[in-house]
Amino acid sequence: MHKLILYLLLLSTFSFSQIISFEKALTSTIEYSKKIKQQEIEIKQKNEDLKKVKAYSYGNIDLIHEASKTNHAGYVFNSKLSSREATFEDFGFSQFGQAITTEPVDLNYPDSRNNFNTKLTYTIPLFTGFKLSNQEDIISLEKKAQKIKLNININYLSLEVLKAYNNAVVAKEFLKASKDAIKAVKKYEDTANEFYKEGLVTKIDKKQAQVKRLNTQSSFIQAKNNFELSLAYLSFLTGIENISDVEELKNYDTNQNYDSSLALEKRDEIKILNTTNNLFKKNIELNKASYYPSIYSYVEYGINDNKITTSDEKDYYMALVGVKFTLFNQTREHDLQKSKLQYKKSLLQKQELEDSIKLEVKKAKLNLNAKNKVLEEKLKAKELAYEVLEQSKLMYKNKLISMSELLKQEAIYRQNEAELILSKYEKSLAKAKFNLALGNDLFKGNK
Repeated sequence: MHKLILYLLLLSTFSFSQIISFEKALTSTIEYSKKIKQQEIEIKQKNEDLKKVKAYSYGNIDLIHEASKTNHAGYVFNSKLSSREATFEDFGFSQFGQAITTEPVDLNYPDSRNNFNTKLTYTIPLFTGFKLSNQEDIISLEKKAQKIKLNININYLSLEVLKAYNNAVVAKEFLKASKDAIKAVKKYEDTANEFYKEGLVTKIDKKQAQVKRLNTQSSFIQAKNNFELSLAYLSFLTGIENISDVEELKNYDTNQNYDSSLALEKRDEIKILNTTNNLFKKNIELNKASYYPSIYSYVEYGINDNKITTSDEKDYYMALVGVKFTLFNQTREHDLQKSKLQYKKSLLQKQELEDSIKLEVKKAKLNLNAKNKVLEEKLKAKELAYEVLEQSKLMYKNKLISMSELLKQEAIYRQNEAELILSKYEKSLAKAKFNLALGNDLFKGNK
């Protein structure tokens, strides 16, 4: 029964664990990233800002109902006029024959009155000095800049995934190398034991082989732990649990004949600054709006009475067109000059960035060339170290060298093997960074 339970547990483990490809890891990380989702929401918010500015052009309609009760002479008299109920008595004509200085009681001390005013109003800007159109353009440019920024952040996230994935591949290769090293050292130990039984070597050879095996086993434990840690980090990035293995090292294609002129056309950082330059240019136009007159319109239709009614005898309307022209406001000139200076500053920032990108491309290209050469040398070094190791094995069997010398050559070979694995990893990163320097997207492949 316990065997069946163990079998089911193993089957369950294999069912949920998975080997993940780089493409799957990258896609999952981008989809899972909370930061990317936040930026996507910010872009949607800009869409709402754009709709809001456009909505101002349509004006706004308000339904207003006001109910009041007062004995304020002015308000009472005005409400009677508004509902078309004012009489000569309300003017104080009942005291018409009295002295000119008489204060009419009916006019100054009216009875308190209820008033109900229901009205529908429509307000619309007819001309804003191109303020609304410039605001639309500015928000559209901000939205465009945010999309480019999102692309930049996805590229940086892609580089992080590449580091994590290739690190897991490297950890896997180190683990495999450690397994091979254990097998090799075990053979040395077995050989030393046989030679010792035959009296061909001393006990020191046996102990040296045992020490090497123990150290190699500890290296294997550490390599296994590093592999598991790298898979754990990959799970953290992708949001996928139970990742059990990875495939091969991911390498991006590169064309080292490309130069910085291509990068200046394709880099998202340049695109953002171009967009920002246009934005600041539009901001200059926006600040010029205060020098134009503003034209607006207002329409009102309502009903006013001392009771709630729908009688058309109590209705009224009003329509107006207004023009506002600012004759003096010294602050607007300062705002305009400030926006012009900001635009000039952004042009200098673009030139500074272009110089920086040229240097970045040059450094990335030099670094990639160096990594290519280093990899070639490491490959040759490993091959030579392997030949020396094989020769040392034969020499040990023929009693020409000691166990310590053989183990030394084994260590040299394993060191060269490790350096070759690491060199492949560094080259893969150098390729990715060169692509980024040129303006290629890591998450879409090369443009």
